Amino acid sequence: MAEKVKREKIIVPEQRSEGYQRWIKTGADFLRKELPFEGPADVSITIGSGLSSVVDHLQLTNRKVISYEVIGLPVGKVEGHKKEIIAGITPEDKKVIIINGRTHAYEIPEAGLETETWSHLERMELATGYLAMLNEIGVENMILTCAAGGINHPMNEDQLKPFDQESLPVIGLIASDVNKAYSSVHMGNFKAHKGNFFGLRDADGDLMSLIRQSMNTIEEGIDIPFVHYSTSQTTPCFEDVGAIYETAINGGQVLGMSYSYEKEFISGLDHIGRFAGIAVVTNSVELVDKDKPANASNIISVQELRRRYPWEFKIAHPASHQEVQDMGKLANERLGKALVQMVKSL
Repeated sequence: MAEKVKREKIIVPEQRSEGYQRWIKTGADFLRKELPFEGPADVSITIGSGLSSVVDHLQLTNRKVISYEVIGLPVGKVEGHKKEIIAGITPEDKKVIIINGRTHAYEIPEAGLETETWSHLERMELATGYLAMLNEIGVENMILTCAAGGINHPMNEDQLKPFDQESLPVIGLIASDVNKAYSSVHMGNFKAHKGNFFGLRDADGDLMSLIRQSMNTIEEGIDIPFVHYSTSQTTPCFEDVGAIYETAINGGQVLGMSYSYEKEFISGLDHIGRFAGIAVVTNSVELVDKDKPANASNIISVQELRRRYPWEFKIAHPASHQEVQDMGKLANERLGKALVQMVKSL
């Protein structure tokens, strides 16, 4: 007689785990008590690599500093990312929250982490936890900054390069993006605040215009390009020729390691208003002919790249973490003053 097989009904959950929900609520409640103001915040600014001194330009009063460890957010080890939340009020009475050094998804094991208090937390839950907590507080305007490598190939042969190596660091506005590094943060049958199915949002045009105006107020005539951002498939490593080539021929202008999955997560939240992304282009990952010197002046368009194979090129200026940090610091003065002007104008 055949052995009777036990049939188990497997139910796909509609909500994230009870532990995750408690983690977000507990962190948000703690943050709410520590903030020197009641929500919603007028603006939150997530600071990327080498940009931490932007905080000083805002001249916050009633300033409160909360470490990631205290609030229960994951603490990564990337140099230059302080892992703290700073809150305060500007001289114009704007309520500001600064995320000084996010913990990136690439710092967290793919399998997630087991915790004593909250049980298992998935990798992308941990990486976007600070955004979920901010959603509980409420944010009217959200700015996400990140360092990025500039691909620097014009689309057509009769165009100039978007920027020169000598003009770095360049501050660009992320007008569109694609996520090549991670699966969707909404993967699974989990209902976001907007249900199972909803359209992803792009950066707010009016907020980007305000940032542009603010930059020109502090430095008249400065070029603030709109850029197409790609969360690189080589994350957390800097790109090789193949990755740069694939991104360039599809219209990619800058490569980074964050932004896109954060934007996807924000798209499912209900208490985050406008948002915009700022890419600080810290290094050029332009491709040049393999048999020519790195400083060759010839311009290679996207059209020409498409007519040739990736292995015919080399990277003119391979990236390094130190260069990203150093160039980020150089961008501080300009970006810091512009953000102050932007916050005043909200």
